[in-house]
Amino acid sequence: MDYNPREPGYWDESRLVADMKMAFDICNGCRLCHNLCPSFPALFDAVESHDDDVDLLTTDQMTHVADLCYQCKLCYVKCPYVPPHRFDLDFPRLMLRSKAIRTKKSGLSASDKFLGDPERSGKLGTMVPSLSNWSLTKLFVRRQMERRLGIDRRRHLPKFALTRFSDWVKSQEIRATDPDVVIFSTCTVEYHEAGIGQAAIGILGHNGIQAVVPDNLRCCGMPAMDGGDIAGATERAQHNVSQLSSYAEAGKKILALQPTCAYVLKQDYPLLLGTEAAQKVASATLDITEYLAQQMRSGRLKKDFVSSPGTVTYHLSCHTKAQGLKKAAADLLSGIDGTTVNIVDRCAGIDGTWGLKAEYYDESQKVAKKMTDAFRAAHDTVACSDCALAGLQIEVASDRPPQHPVQILLDAYGLNR
Repeated sequence: MDYNPREPGYWDESRLVADMKMAFDICNGCRLCHNLCPSFPALFDAVESHDDDVDLLTTDQMTHVADLCYQCKLCYVKCPYVPPHRFDLDFPRLMLRSKAIRTKKSGLSASDKFLGDPERSGKLGTMVPSLSNWSLTKLFVRRQMERRLGIDRRRHLPKFALTRFSDWVKSQEIRATDPDVVIFSTCTVEYHEAGIGQAAIGILGHNGIQAVVPDNLRCCGMPAMDGGDIAGATERAQHNVSQLSSYAEAGKKILALQPTCAYVLKQDYPLLLGTEAAQKVASATLDITEYLAQQMRSGRLKKDFVSSPGTVTYHLSCHTKAQGLKKAAADLLSGIDGTTVNIVDRCAGIDGTWGLKAEYYDESQKVAKKMTDAFRAAHDTVACSDCALAGLQIEVASDRPPQHPVQILLDAYGLNR
């Protein structure tokens, strides 16, 4: 099967149809992923409607399955037929290929064009952030956003940061001529959750780890890929690799402050670009929680904590899990004496831009129900998630925004006072 957008076969519609039918036949016979996301029940229903004959599947049926895939990657983790198995099955990349071919043929929708460029909306929103945040609470504005941009008016949206993370970095005069690590701040931290970046810098500095924050990085490209905009994602990947490759060459670790961005740098950049530089950047990239957990396990992280969060209810996001980091946050936070970490291993149902769209909002809420129920039941504990987008669902369920593990660690050190 073709998963490489740099190869001509990737864009061949007839080959796509053949590959999708082969994949659907494999999935229908296996069904290990029956409860992971809406794609698989839709797939099984479609195949069963033709008495299990995948050759009779219609274009609309296959497109529907592809559009319900929100790229959580969990089926890839669970699938017994992924490469190097002879079936060579990578279901998420195949569904992305379907979207990419349709986007190349018909162009981006208004929704995907807007959501695929978080830098543009972030820059606009942080020009007068108090006004932007106020407007997002107004029903008239939200109805217009739903009508024009396809963003559901009921969706709890992230607030814009009063000070961009990059502006805060400049105000702190954070410079390192020979840094130990490089921060990939991400659009989420830059424009919405600057406190995550500030906490990361504080913890690293407290532990004698010098960090540099490049001021010319771009979006990782995931939102563009969500809409099938491979060219847009590739352009962003090329820019970021050009800015990060010298650090990777020098053996510096690149710390991504959001799990999705870490996954994209690790897994998608080598495929999108196919260069040695992209592979070196991928190999140098770590999720910030992953890196700090390694430091904690090896005894290189200070334990001069002045308080404990007590019981933490931690949401294991899909893209954290897809990186194999199921225990990273637990290992990190459990290093604080008196701390218990309870893991909620359930999808938040937002998954990039998918859960923001009006057409998928109700489905998103169904996907998230087990997670939101868990946080409602744990209202007297500290809510935590690495993923700020998942935090939108958690905030509604628990009536307060969850903290990133680095923010909890900062409080435990007493550095937030």
